[in-house]
Amino acid sequence: MARDRLLEKARALQGVCACGRKHELTTREICVGREMDERLAFYAMDLCGGGRALAVFDENTYKAAGDRVMRTLASSCGGADRLVLTGGELHADARTVGDILLHMGDQTRLLVAVGSGTINDSCRYVSHRTGLPYLVVGTAPSMDGYASSVSPVLVDGLKLTMEACAPAAVLLDPEILAAAPRPMLAAGLGDMLGKHIALLDWSLSASVLGESFCEPIASLMQEAVALCEQSAGELIRRDEGAAAALGRGLCLSGLAMQLMGNSRPASGGEHHISHFLEMKQLQRGEKPTLHGDKVGVATLYMIDFYEKLYEKKRALKPVDLALWERRLREAYGPAAEGFLKISPLEKGEALPREQQYQNYLACFDAFREKAQALKAKREDYRRQLDALGGPTEPEQLNVSRMQMREAMLCAFLLRPRYSALRMAFYFGWLEEIVDEIFA
Repeated sequence: MARDRLLEKARALQGVCACGRKHELTTREICVGREMDERLAFYAMDLCGGGRALAVFDENTYKAAGDRVMRTLASSCGGADRLVLTGGELHADARTVGDILLHMGDQTRLLVAVGSGTINDSCRYVSHRTGLPYLVVGTAPSMDGYASSVSPVLVDGLKLTMEACAPAAVLLDPEILAAAPRPMLAAGLGDMLGKHIALLDWSLSASVLGESFCEPIASLMQEAVALCEQSAGELIRRDEGAAAALGRGLCLSGLAMQLMGNSRPASGGEHHISHFLEMKQLQRGEKPTLHGDKVGVATLYMIDFYEKLYEKKRALKPVDLALWERRLREAYGPAAEGFLKISPLEKGEALPREQQYQNYLACFDAFREKAQALKAKREDYRRQLDALGGPTEPEQLNVSRMQMREAMLCAFLLRPRYSALRMAFYFGWLEEIVDEIFA
């Protein structure tokens, strides 16, 4: 089997790095090709031994690959059981995790996640808690969590990033990927376009706050995004090569997170906005729209945010933390207490605000250039998403402009991670900039 250049590049980054971290990968293989069945049989035999495998599906993923996966598992290990999750909208939560645990038997030696977001997140978390290895058979290039080592899990209404276990292998068949519903293709592209903001936020934090920044990992992520952008025009025709390129890019994003040990290379303000919108949709009893769709729309708005942030040099302004806490409690509702505990407003950051501001001024010209370069490509990104039928405006997410404005004002609280949104909040500019965007 031919070696994937970007996968080999990811493997080469393992070990002690100049960024000060030791990078590690536990995923042994990313297979994007017609040999999926062969590789599934190999890993099932290798990891399962004489024990049994439990394959986890939902109703749609069972239709896409169920019989094929079950045949392969039955012929390559000591037996295979299946769990088809049902019951409407699924989430990586106590119910789904509990269903998986209840269907595991004494002879279960391997988990096989067949699907994308919820199934993968849930199996990855169960794998971590039980110590069982797991494989992924992807059915849609819709999100970048296939090779991740963390799981976003819904706990008491809070979507928390939980420590989890990376898969031993990710197996993707281009024919299956290309046949996925078109909205899932658009969501995958939206998730990848969001990496532009994630990387910019990471670089901003390194420059202003002194956070560790790994140039090789950032470079790997940039190549993965470029791979997806180059193939975006062919996705509308369900071209297998384009679907494979998107799948590879999404998997490489997961590998970048593995190497870094967290989601920093792949998640910034655009993901925080997406998670906030999903939280509000759940609180209203609505069916959440696809994660990548929300990320795609949030990315377009964060491009505008960066443009305004570096349009001019602003003076520091006072921040009324008590007023903001009241506003955030109202916006987050019953979830507010949990997030304020994780990320208290009065805690601030590692450096005093005045020192952060001086660092911001010192790198102002460099970031203005980056913001302008991103703004120049905004229309291209919008057209790419629109061509696939993906949303580009909040209303297409069943989100009003006022709700989108609320998300941009409040999403920084979701994660204790430095971003353009968080910096603007502590500098006293957040509402001012958001109002300029929505004027």
